Amino acid sequence: MSGELWLWAAAGALAAGAAVLVLRPLARTGMGALPAALLAAAPAALAFALYLWIGRPDLPDMPLGERGAEAAQHAELLRLATRLEAHLETSPDDARGWRVLAGAWRGLGRVEETADALARAVQAEGGPHAAPAGLLADYGEAQVTASGNLVTPEALAAFRAALRQEAGHPKAWHYLALERQQSGDEAGALALWRGLEATAAPDAPWLGAVRSRIDALVQRLGPAAAGIAPAAPRPASPDG
Repeated sequence: MSGELWLWAAAGALAAGAAVLVLRPLARTGMGALPAALLAAAPAALAFALYLWIGRPDLPDMPLGERGAEAAQHAELLRLATRLEAHLETSPDDARGWRVLAGAWRGLGRVEETADALARAVQAEGGPHAAPAGLLADYGEAQVTASGNLVTPEALAAFRAALRQEAGHPKAWHYLALERQQSGDEAGALALWRGLEATAAPDAPWLGAVRSRIDALVQRLGPAAAGIAPAAPRPASPDG
């Protein structure tokens, strides 16, 4: 099988394995089929679901047969990651390959390796000034995850680069608001989240989480929150 066909096969197997890993624990929560499928399809949601659900102590014990099946899926993801790494040693400019590898590491819960693979994907796409907005936002999010939910300067630069490529990119917009909150500017964070809410489609899967952030800040800020108008991220220059 050629390298190109093998990579597509690896990507398909990875997607199937990741879906099994995500959908089984989600099904135990009673989530509907459509929302669960959307979560399984989105790499960021895959990471969230894996970290939030797999291994949670408050869930019922998993039957031994299911544990064995998940162990097999884990082993398959690790095997695919190993093969991808070997492929990428000879094809370091294969941006798609790095993104598939990042998905494998994400499925295995390897947050630092996920961020490293996405960094290589950005590099293979020509760097922050040329890479697609979605890839830049995914890379920034991986940096946040690897740093314990802190928006680091490296992550912030990735989100700003994503917004230069695609004004209004929701993931990048969200994390700019989170960075404002973490830096102590709660009013600025509330303005950005309100602006993101105002631009969202009614069925956006992340809208509920944004509204929860808004409600929490409104409670913290009290009456002052009423005068904070929605805002969009300010344009950033290529140098920051």
